[in-house]
Amino acid sequence: MEHHFSRIYEQRDHFLTKTRPLHDRVWTRPQPEKWSIGETYYHLYLMVKRLRQLNNIYLPLLSPIAKRKKKEGFPKQSEDIYTLYKKKNGKSMRSPFVLLPPKNAKDRMTFHHLVGCTSRETRKLEAQVLSLNEAAAGHIRYPDPLAHYPNIFQSIDLLGIHERHHFQLCERYYQLN
Repeated sequence: MEHHFSRIYEQRDHFLTKTRPLHDRVWTRPQPEKWSIGETYYHLYLMVKRLRQLNNIYLPLLSPIAKRKKKEGFPKQSEDIYTLYKKKNGKSMRSPFVLLPPKNAKDRMTFHHLVGCTSRETRKLEAQVLSLNEAAAGHIRYPDPLAHYPNIFQSIDLLGIHERHHFQLCERYYQLN
């Protein structure tokens, strides 16, 4: 799992370095219907925060059950469900309302503060899931049919895939390639 978190941190550093010249425009949308860099980052912040909040309830309930399945194998990586969904349906996956950036995201916090909050939430999530033994983490599955009921390893991998997906979109919309 450490590998998945390392990739997340590296992707973010790369993205933030690449978008530094746009610092004064992070809340400006590249197109009317496309999220700004700030809105995108707010969405990613909410994704990490909501997963951590879910784990506060979910992990204590399922850890005892998952520990009993020690001998069974489990996957540690996930497919890029965002690309697969777009290929299959011809459109991007819609974000659930609890992960949508608020309309007044720009007024809620500065981009610098948002980046810090996202990092703190990620470190909290990392501490939360790394405290589990590997077998339990591999056997705790989330009720997400679109992601094929991922276990904790796969969910952290999906966070990285999801962030990379949004970073690539921003790079394309802002012509940063």
